[in-house]
Amino acid sequence: WSSDVCSSDLRRRLTMITARMEKEINAQIKAEFESAFIYMGMAAWAHKNGYFGTENFMWKQAKEEEEHAMKLVNYLQDVDATVEIPGIEKPTINYKSILDVFEKGLEHEKYITSRINNLVMISDEEGDYATNDFLQWYVTEQVEEEKTFRNIVKRLKMVGDHANGIFMIDSKLEER
Repeated sequence: WSSDVCSSDLRRRLTMITARMEKEINAQIKAEFESAFIYMGMAAWAHKNGYFGTENFMWKQAKEEEEHAMKLVNYLQDVDATVEIPGIEKPTINYKSILDVFEKGLEHEKYITSRINNLVMISDEEGDYATNDFLQWYVTEQVEEEKTFRNIVKRLKMVGDHANGIFMIDSKLEER
């Protein structure tokens, strides 16, 4: 029986992440849920202003951010860590234009990328190879997220204030 207890204790220590890593992942859970709320605010603005393609894009983006948060929650549970469910602030719902919406979205994705990169750095410092491996999915995902927003911003800048161009881009965003 005592060998079972020892192996159980050893197994728990091997799968447990450090307190620092747990704290930082919980902070990232909050950041991912905040991302969802930011995109919900953008969707509300888009709907109010008749950009229904952008509205659709942002609702799907919000759902994706919730999935990112839940993936982190599940990871903490898998390694027997404590999950903290965060409180979230009300998002901004005032934007100047559809370009402003996507520029702010790109800014936000760059912020999330910096947070993910920091998590990877911490996992290296902590010698937490399992978490580092888990985080590589987020590293790849952030390249895709930034690219998507950057490309939309480029197209919106190309068409400027031309209503036909904005309408075409907005209609294309409805296909997401």
